[in-house]
Amino acid sequence: MKTKWKKNFFTLFVGQQLSFFTSMIAQYALIWYLTDRSKSPTLLAMYMLIAFITGIIIGPLVGPLIDRMNKKILLLSGDWIVALAAIILAIYGQGGPLPFWLLGVAMFIRSFAGAIQTPTTQSIIPTLVPETFVPKVSGLNGAFNSASMIITPAIGAFFYSLLPISQIMLVDVAGAIIATITVLMTQIPSFEHLDNPNSYLHELVAGFKLVRHHKGIFNFLIITTLIGMFAWPAFSLYPLITTTYFHGSISDASIVEVFWSIGSLLGGLLIGLFATTKRRLTIGVMWYYLAGIAFTLMGFLPDNRHGLWIFIALQLPGGIGFMAANGLFMSIVQQAFPAKQTGRIMGITQAMVSMASPIGLIFAAPLAETIGIPPLLIIAGVSIFIGNIASMLLPEVRELDHMVVMTDATDDKIDND
Repeated sequence: MKTKWKKNFFTLFVGQQLSFFTSMIAQYALIWYLTDRSKSPTLLAMYMLIAFITGIIIGPLVGPLIDRMNKKILLLSGDWIVALAAIILAIYGQGGPLPFWLLGVAMFIRSFAGAIQTPTTQSIIPTLVPETFVPKVSGLNGAFNSASMIITPAIGAFFYSLLPISQIMLVDVAGAIIATITVLMTQIPSFEHLDNPNSYLHELVAGFKLVRHHKGIFNFLIITTLIGMFAWPAFSLYPLITTTYFHGSISDASIVEVFWSIGSLLGGLLIGLFATTKRRLTIGVMWYYLAGIAFTLMGFLPDNRHGLWIFIALQLPGGIGFMAANGLFMSIVQQAFPAKQTGRIMGITQAMVSMASPIGLIFAAPLAETIGIPPLLIIAGVSIFIGNIASMLLPEVRELDHMVVMTDATDDKIDND
């Protein structure tokens, strides 16, 4: 295991990245379709609510299953649930434009799959790589995701200009096929060999208790959730900021996403190349401050072409700071508990973080209709500053800088099934 982990990990990594690439093409095509057809912050916010609420409900429930079940089955289930939604859209779309209700169903299905796949993948990482590489891998994972997102908004916009939305969805099927092949080739740790007398409900409750009793992680997740409550609504309405406030086009909106992704790529690469397990919280907070400054400045820009170009440029520091902080913060949570418990921990983590978005969107959508979307960016930036200050003032959260790592890939059993 000590000498073969790189080949094993990168087999899975490449497949998941290619699947992510195809999924993002389909996802951005959906966003452009909704933005172009509705031109409504409220409607777009409703679709985002569907996506986030699904994660809140499914995330904690799937956590114990991740620790109990074969992780290959869970990864493949996520890919093929998304592929099924794509096939449904492709068939229904042969009769003409897709109705908004069906797009809502598709959004729910995609979110359901993500609620299974994301915590499963996050729980696998610390069991596939040595402990000192976990922060680097988290950074590289974010970097490669960002690299895909540099070109997928433009590809999605290009496809949207040429093809019916129903046909574009079929790229998700290709992604599922690629992911299936690489998952089957990968050796993934299994804890089915451990004695497991507890019921599913017992483990579900135990997962909440694990997070609740780790005061540093629990308080940190509360702060992160509160930041997200004020910040994520602004991110979710990005396409409308470009098209309605700056009077830009769908192509301009894709350029904004590209520059954000370039910043995220750079942030992920910085963490992937230089991160260690030392003082991750403090370093992450400093990166998050950079993102907060960028978001605050975005909210003061004039609604003209000059303002749009500055908005695009500010995506670089925003993306760098956000991705660098997120990579470090995620690695802290991944390594705070024993490997056999990471599934339920990541499920609860995803649910808590996802909870912020629908709560924020409920208030943000009508607020955006009243005062406009740019002020929401100022609120996002200020919330990052306040949240980070709170993190550094709480002793139990500051102690995460000196946390004892609880996972190590070299100690785990590998399952070839």
